[in-house]
Amino acid sequence: MTYGPEVTVFDPERPIVPRDLLSRAVNAALLNPATFRDVGDDVGGNAQVYGLVGAAAVASAIGSINDPGTAIANAILVVAGWLIYAHVAAFMRGVLFDSIHTDVSREGMIRVVGIAYGPSLLRAFAIIPDIGGVIWLLSTIWFLIVVVVGLKTTLAFKNYWPAVGIIVVGALVNGVASFIVYPIFEGKV
Repeated sequence: MTYGPEVTVFDPERPIVPRDLLSRAVNAALLNPATFRDVGDDVGGNAQVYGLVGAAAVASAIGSINDPGTAIANAILVVAGWLIYAHVAAFMRGVLFDSIHTDVSREGMIRVVGIAYGPSLLRAFAIIPDIGGVIWLLSTIWFLIVVVVGLKTTLAFKNYWPAVGIIVVGALVNGVASFIVYPIFEGKV
């Protein structure tokens, strides 16, 4: 921090954001805007994001392991959903929201959406009888909220509506993917 009698401008340094995967996943789940900006800019964070999305896919498979076909489909759809939401966000940012002046690349969007998958790890607990469906639903809602906040922060939207619009379009594309993937694995394994 720079401040003194001879310095006329107060110039605070940016706070140091932890860069380990656990800290990033927890801070993203707690809706910390600095985490989303840091992850979007950190090219070296790709491996962390890939690992988190992979762990979320495994957790989704574990949560639905009672039906092995559905478990495989859920794991595939977690990864597909990650790429769908990130590419829809990058496309809509470039086409519809081009007036927003941010320097977020497609890879940055992939990292921002990927770090939002922390709450999806709770899907592993969906295997618990009687409350599994509730756990799955709550973790999905939490994940979508984290993605909306991440997109709003990273793309510098003034309000949440453009980010919600991106999620709605991504959910529609994800729904089409679900109609394709589930029948392939249903009853096959």
